[in-house]
Amino acid sequence: MNRFELRLENVRKQLKANEALFVILPEDVGYLTGFTGDSAFCLITGAELYFITDGRFTQQYREETQVNGYLMEISPGNSLTKVLAELISGHTIQTLLLNPDDIKVSMMRKIEGDIPEIRFKYCEVVREMRMIKDEVEIETIRRNIHITELGYHYILRNVEEGKTEIETAAMLEHYLRIQGAEKMSFDTICASGPRSALPHGRASMKKIEKNEIVLFDFGILKDGYCSDFTRCLYFAKILGSEFDKIHRIVLEALKAAQRAIRPGIPAKLVHMAAFDVIDRAGYGAFFTHSTGHGVGMEIHEAPRITTNSETVLSEGMVFTVEPGIYLPGKGGVRLEDVIAVRKDGAEVLTHTSYDL
Repeated sequence: MNRFELRLENVRKQLKANEALFVILPEDVGYLTGFTGDSAFCLITGAELYFITDGRFTQQYREETQVNGYLMEISPGNSLTKVLAELISGHTIQTLLLNPDDIKVSMMRKIEGDIPEIRFKYCEVVREMRMIKDEVEIETIRRNIHITELGYHYILRNVEEGKTEIETAAMLEHYLRIQGAEKMSFDTICASGPRSALPHGRASMKKIEKNEIVLFDFGILKDGYCSDFTRCLYFAKILGSEFDKIHRIVLEALKAAQRAIRPGIPAKLVHMAAFDVIDRAGYGAFFTHSTGHGVGMEIHEAPRITTNSETVLSEGMVFTVEPGIYLPGKGGVRLEDVIAVRKDGAEVLTHTSYDL
């Protein structure tokens, strides 16, 4: 079996009699089949896979899909719910498993109207499987982080006073595409001066000036997986300044969180390790977000490294550690690494210096 077939087999082992899993999210479909298109669904029974898409993607299905299944084509006269109804009645399916985060209310109501006898059961089996990466996935993420880091080293050499944040972000993104990025994994954050106090301060028309801190947060998507990266730079010698101070605090928080990582501990303890450092330094009120999030086929996925997370860390999880301090009207500092959980602790997949 290839790794996609093994994943399907794992799903089937968790299905009971007369149950089927309805897979909606494109990343989940891709995880189970190898398909990279953005409009497809899967119905998985105890014995069969039905791949449901429209005419735009049938050839792509034939070229990319790594598992055996039946192609079901939808069209204006053969809707998704009509196809589902035929499959469900043909297999005497009584319970349809799905992830409630993935389905629109309108689709749910349509299914209920067309298949009134079906029962729904909420299920996150694919999301839980995706949380544990195999070595192929981790190596893909590692390669993408390397490309991302090349982009940061490029921008360090080419960022200029007087250029806007948007110009600077465009220059960075152009370089990353040349290096092989298929697209950015999210809108590039290039926030300078007081705007660096905005945790998600997307690039604007503000010009970058001397004696300002500039926060870069960006990542790429390539070969189905994302990267994520944050560093700060400063256009002046700042030893002894407040930004030098908070940079050292944030770096200490980052390292404390990394030291806390090991299989078997609650994810919230990683967050608390970072938060406690910042809070003891007097900046707890200015650390306004969670410490991290999973990275994989989506830029934000499980596990969540938050104060209320119930997730217990397991070997193979990959997530960010990204503490920050944000001073309104002045600026902010965030540092971000991507971590893989190994049996003996954290493997840091990011290698760029933290220097300002």
